[in-house]
Parts: sequence; C-alpha cells; structure tokens
Amino acid sequence: MPKHHKVKITSEEEAAAQTEQSAPVTDQPVATADVEAQLAEAQARVQELNDKYLRTLADFDNFRRRTRQERANAMRDGESGILLEVLPLLDNFARALQAAQGSNDVRALMDGVRMGYDQLHAALERKGVRAIEAEGKPFDPLYHDAVGRLETAEYPEGTVAVEVQKGYQLGDRVLRPSRVMVAVKPAGQAGGSSSPAREER
Repeated sequence: MPKHHKVKITSEEEAAAQTEQSAPVTDQPVATADVEAQLAEAQARVQELNDKYLRTLADFDNFRRRTRQERANAMRDGESGILLEVLPLLDNFARALQAAQGSNDVRALMDGVRMGYDQLHAALERKGVRAIEAEGKPFDPLYHDAVGRLETAEYPEGTVAVEVQKGYQLGDRVLRPSRVMVAVKPAGQAGGSSSPAREER
C-alpha cells in the first residue's frame, strides 16, 4: 500500500497564493488612457454645443432686431403713404380759403370744401376704409354704439333711426362704430314703450 505524503505549505507561500487568486487582472496604464480620452472627447463635445448655442443666440438676437426694424420701417412707410394722400387735400383747402378771402361767394367756398371732402373720402377708400351703413339698418352692437332711443313709427323697433356720428371700418375691422339713436315704438301704440320721446345717454 502506497504511502501518502502530506505536503506542508508554509504560511508565506499560502499568503502569496491567496493574493494571486484575489487580485484582479488589470492593465492600469491602458484604463487611465481610455478614461482620459473619453473625458477629452466629452469636453470637446461640450465646447462644440456651447459654441452652437452662442451662435444660435446671436442669430436669434439679430433676427429679432431686424424684424423690429422692418416693422418700424413698414409703419413709417404706411404713415408716409397716408400723408402723401392727404397733402393734396391740404392744397385744395388752401386754394379754397384763398379764393374765399375778399369774396362773399359762399357757393365757391362750399365747392372747395366739397372738393376736399370728396378727395379725402376717395383717399381713405383707396386705403380700404369705408363707412358703416347705419340708418334704417337693424341695430348691431358690433357696428353701432347706441347713444339713446327715439320713439318713431318711421322705422321698425330695434333699427337705427338716426345716425349721430358716422362709423368706419378697415376691411372687416371696425375703426369706429357709428353712434346712433335706436327706434322704439311710440308710447301710444300697442306694445309700445313708455319711455320719453327722446332719451340720450
């Protein structure tokens, strides 16, 4: 029967074997270089994004400034266009006043005023401004501003009986509503209102 021999391991050898088994196999210089490369790449990406953000911010600021300037120019051009339409009207009024000086011809003055009125009306129409129809039309608070009521049998109740001040609109937008008196039935008629004949705000 063969004899089994026990091999005795010294404590130093045992400690070295345990250290070998527990220590991970790493390549420290390669890992450090890899992390440094990733960090440099991330920093470059951050710098690139920061530059792009600053360029976008500058472009937006320039766009906003340019848009504001274009809007101001358009407004000034629009105002200039309207003034150029009105200047001939001033010329006509000046001529009418000059013709009326030293003359008792009221007709000539009236003709000058009429010509100026027609010219202004035509200039406004070219700009898209038109009068709001009011008298005889059903009262509409979008286009009419009621300043009172008028008892009358001439117009149906709820319609505009008198236009106190003409209203105007630009396209579909109301520039100024017409100021009107609204018709109500006379007090003596059946179902009529008992309000006074003319009631103003």
